[in-house]
Amino acid sequence: MMNKTVYDVCIIGSGASGIVAAIESSRRGLSSVVVDKNKKPCKKLYATGNGRCNLTNDIWDDDVYYGNEFVDQVYENLYRKTGLRQRTFILDYFNSLGIKTINLNGYYYPRSLQASSVCWALLDAARNLGVEFINDFTVTDITEGFDYFEITGNNNKNEDSENDRVITAKNVVLAIGGMSGKGLGEAEISVTEGLLSRLSIDYSTFSSGLAPVELTENLSSLAGVRLKAEVRVDNHTEDGEIQINENGLSGIVIMNMSGFLNAGSDIHINVMHKVDELSFTEHFNIIKNEFPGKKLISFLNGYINDKLASYFIDNIYGEFRNITLADISESGIINLYRELTDWTLKIKGIYGFEYSQATAGGIKTPLIDAATMKLKTHRGLFATGEITDVIGKCGGYNLTYAFITGYLAGNSIEK
Repeated sequence: MMNKTVYDVCIIGSGASGIVAAIESSRRGLSSVVVDKNKKPCKKLYATGNGRCNLTNDIWDDDVYYGNEFVDQVYENLYRKTGLRQRTFILDYFNSLGIKTINLNGYYYPRSLQASSVCWALLDAARNLGVEFINDFTVTDITEGFDYFEITGNNNKNEDSENDRVITAKNVVLAIGGMSGKGLGEAEISVTEGLLSRLSIDYSTFSSGLAPVELTENLSSLAGVRLKAEVRVDNHTEDGEIQINENGLSGIVIMNMSGFLNAGSDIHINVMHKVDELSFTEHFNIIKNEFPGKKLISFLNGYINDKLASYFIDNIYGEFRNITLADISESGIINLYRELTDWTLKIKGIYGFEYSQATAGGIKTPLIDAATMKLKTHRGLFATGEITDVIGKCGGYNLTYAFITGYLAGNSIEK
């Protein structure tokens, strides 16, 4: 032991929460090392928000974390510590690192609209504070001693155990991240589950979150159609843009609703969102009186995409080309409206990690102290960001949570 470097903290993962934890612990004079399996740190953060890095949001409804009360506790502890609510904290924190932000319809980005700006600011701060980075290092084991941890890993190109490297640290931050994405430095589920099991940490099963859905219905005729709609699953409702593909549905509103869906679930779509029945039927009657020979598909195309109009008319009436407004009765147009406002489809499944934007599941939150992000069952062991059983909707909520949990952990680690 005397010949080994003993760090105050080893952070596993150089993503959003890990780098902030390293910055904050180093500001307090602790020696810190960040290890990551990727060749360079911050890899996944470079791609977040389509390369623009959506840092936080103006909207903080109760359901942005799907009613997860642990997140409320985390943010309340942040407020007690800093006097700032989560959005203001994020904006102030990055301003202190040299990042100015811009508000685009409630979504906050760096003014450069480049995720690289955020990555560089974080890495510059960490390196200036003396944080050491070890890249291309896959952690294969963590051994918990009486007053230190031994973190074993190897170079990704050489899995021979004889070439293993052991890092010794008094504290460990699990900032491993999630399994979502492809080629973005995502965690491997088998490795993560193996480490948690060896540390006897209870966790909820990992699954893809914020993902497109596959349907039992064949919508190939509508592939590529985008529409604004309201989506309902049980008692959950959200509106936004949907994209239809050959096998199912995607788009932010679908990804946000995917957490409420399972194989066999029904999803209800209102393609006439914000168009009420009375105004629709009145408009229909006006146009019908003026142009009785107008094709129904032409009338519907004034409201929805022509392919979508064809799909509904074809399903309801069969061959649609010869149907005119004169052929449709008052009750007929009302029935058509109700079909358009309650398009019911059945879920075949949720797309996997490769297509998802975040990972559901993780370390169970009752095991974590919401003020420090320390595991209650272990000495000197912390968990931050996506490895915890927390997932937020699209819109910067997951990054906000990652940055703040990294901040709380980094300010709570003891020598």
